[in-house]
Amino acid sequence: MSQLLEARRSLRRRVNLIPKYDVFVHRFITAILIVDMILILYAMISVTLGMTLGGVGFIDSLPLALYILPLFVFLPIMIRSYHRDRLAIWNFIFLVICTVFFGMLSVLVRGFILCLVLNVAALFLVFIMGRFRPRGTLRDVGKKGVVFLILANLLGLAFPITTVLMGQYPIATVTVDAVSEIRFSVPLADFDFPYQNLTPTPQLLSAIQVNNFLVDLHILENEDSSWSRLRTWLVAFNDTEISYSITLTANRGMLAGNNPHSLATTELLENVFESHGNALSQLLDSELAEITNRPEFLLFDMTLSRQEWQALMMRTRNLDLIGFGDLMRTSIYSIDKTRIENASSTLYGAAIASGISSGLLIETFVLDDLIDGDSLTMSLCGVTSSSIQNWDRISVLCSRSRFSFEMNGDVGEYLVHSYSRSISRLENTWSIRIGETGNSTDVVGRIDNVYEDLGILVNDIALASGNGVAQITLNSLPSFLTAFGNDSLSTLRTSINTAQQAIATYTFRIYAFRAVFIAIDSFDYIML
Repeated sequence: MSQLLEARRSLRRRVNLIPKYDVFVHRFITAILIVDMILILYAMISVTLGMTLGGVGFIDSLPLALYILPLFVFLPIMIRSYHRDRLAIWNFIFLVICTVFFGMLSVLVRGFILCLVLNVAALFLVFIMGRFRPRGTLRDVGKKGVVFLILANLLGLAFPITTVLMGQYPIATVTVDAVSEIRFSVPLADFDFPYQNLTPTPQLLSAIQVNNFLVDLHILENEDSSWSRLRTWLVAFNDTEISYSITLTANRGMLAGNNPHSLATTELLENVFESHGNALSQLLDSELAEITNRPEFLLFDMTLSRQEWQALMMRTRNLDLIGFGDLMRTSIYSIDKTRIENASSTLYGAAIASGISSGLLIETFVLDDLIDGDSLTMSLCGVTSSSIQNWDRISVLCSRSRFSFEMNGDVGEYLVHSYSRSISRLENTWSIRIGETGNSTDVVGRIDNVYEDLGILVNDIALASGNGVAQITLNSLPSFLTAFGNDSLSTLRTSINTAQQAIATYTFRIYAFRAVFIAIDSFDYIML
């Protein structure tokens, strides 16, 4: 250490012999400090504004805002102290933090490599040129240090205190003015949850019709038994006036593999579109033959497979910025947007020729990508900002169970509240899919206990309805009946019709998940 300090003093003496060079270094360090401050504030403000423009209330950004406001004060004062007196200690720490942060972010946003290089240079120079010894008496230094530590601790405590309070007390109360259209999904194969056999008996069909529910039949395209079960339901519907839809899902998990190193590739997405096209042909040529009660619409599932979703959420949950950045960059740059737009156009043309209204089932992060109108992360779902406009309907997969599994705990009603507010800002053709209703075990044996009673489900439905979402799909009818009983459809309808208000508390994990994708978009111009 003594040798390092001696080397520092020697270099400093040499630099001081060249006044012009000394001034240049001084201005360079100041400029880097200002740029770092602007980038940090820009990212935070972009997230806050992005959330607000996306329909999320400003109060949801309160923990972040409590960091922004003090930074507007502390960072300029800190930089000014270096510019005037070359006080280096706090600026040196600030540069260390920025260097580490930009180093991790540069894995995804390569434009930060330049910031990283400049920060390393500034860090070295401020160590050589800066003044680390405090000025003034020891008592004055002590008083200022105590004040600074108090302010720093207040700033540090603002975040956990705010998130805890907002998580314990309602941050929103939503009034239900009109009840949304409610559609129950009937999975006809293993998806996230094991298949449960449900026979379309006359009693069940009557209960569905009497209680004014609709049905969505969910098909696994490469499984023959799924198609035979579909035929059973289609024949049963043919003698009724029940309105139903069909969701077609390709086996994306088989295409991605058990340990995917990217969330999508051009080839994978093209295979998904091709599978959808083949399934559409089979549906029209075989399954709907002699069926007069045709489906109201078709949905093509473009969501991530369970394996891809787990790969994404594992890195997000662990705050693994390097792993997350590497995964996202590999995924984004593995997709040729022109080719997936062509594949989407081909499928859309076939859907139009079928004469049946059609749409897509997508991930929640597509909403956050749409805020700035680019096609960065949404391409993981095989859509771009232009191709998504072609489809008649868009449904957003907002499964509370799916999020809770990967976030190691129930994410609460804030999930549906946050995304339903964003969906309500879009056209009426946008809908939301929530669930999994009832106590179920997923395909890998994890216990799902999110909707342990009917009141939790009704509150989520009321939140989506009160926020203005016109259509809601519930996953799933078989597990719902298993959990709540054969007469639960009438109980649910009564509860939905009488629900006048719904409350939402705060889940910062969901806010942070959304903020990550908005933050990526805010720097997409320097992705490189």
